[in-house]
Amino acid sequence: MSNPEITVIVPAYNVAGLVLPCLASIMAQSFGAWQAIVVDDGSTDATAAEVRTLDDPRISLVQQSNAGVSAARNHGLALAQGRFVMFLDGDDVLNPTAFARLAASLDARDSAVAAFGTFLKILPGGAPYPDQKPLAQHRYPDGDVLEPMLRGNFLANGGQVLIRTDVARKLGGFDTRLRLSEDWEFWCRLAAEGEFAFIGTEPEIFSLRVRPGSSSGGLSVDWANHQPCLDTIGNNAAIRARYSAPAWRKLERTMRASQMWECGRVNFTMRRFTQARRLMLGALLLDPQPKRVAMVVAAAVQRRTNHAVVSRLRFRDQDVDADRTL
Repeated sequence: MSNPEITVIVPAYNVAGLVLPCLASIMAQSFGAWQAIVVDDGSTDATAAEVRTLDDPRISLVQQSNAGVSAARNHGLALAQGRFVMFLDGDDVLNPTAFARLAASLDARDSAVAAFGTFLKILPGGAPYPDQKPLAQHRYPDGDVLEPMLRGNFLANGGQVLIRTDVARKLGGFDTRLRLSEDWEFWCRLAAEGEFAFIGTEPEIFSLRVRPGSSSGGLSVDWANHQPCLDTIGNNAAIRARYSAPAWRKLERTMRASQMWECGRVNFTMRRFTQARRLMLGALLLDPQPKRVAMVVAAAVQRRTNHAVVSRLRFRDQDVDADRTL
């Protein structure tokens, strides 16, 4: 398409059967001035073949040898023509009004480098994820979000966010050296550049497909995989310069606790209880929070009863079972 306002970059690796619903949700947008660049990252299934079945000049397919999601996103960013860019995973789906609402927010707020909203979770087959928190109860920061972002990634993934393309390019895109939490590291650099505009809770921007076998989930169980991202953020001079030395030391402790907690949570959902206990209690020692204490109690109850008290602690094998029955 000539002169698109929005470029949506879809990194895709072995998402046959899922990429077409993703692209259909882009084609269904009420805002029509977009282009979609699907970057097939060396898929070994029918992902590319499925994309080729679509007859829409706004959708293009680019193929590369497998290099990881960050390289795929950066490849698409180099080709983007729109003023705004979104990084939408190839198995997720957009709300039909997502582009219109996010673009309007950025056009109305020159100080914002990104606009974002809420998200829902869906099971692999597309059914709503059980027991998730209602959208009206979601709470997000607005404006200068650097410190909240450093304290913990509050975004699900790139499908939740529309970004000014020139700013994304200025930052050099995603760090291809990172295998885990590369999106969080990018959001931190982006938040240091300008404001984030939160557009409200309802309706959602996109639906995140929760797949038990995802690569990020597999990497998240190993605490060693979290350290490179923490080191990269901690060594960012531009971000550190925003804080006094004592404030930064406190933030680093909070960041470490946040990642340790997430690693423990993922281990718990995979029934790796010894590792989960060590990591979750370690996070509590670093940064005690009443919410985490409550979740530790909820985890203990869930382990005894096999019934999830908190949605984020659901066992992954129960997600598989729920998907089969819906």
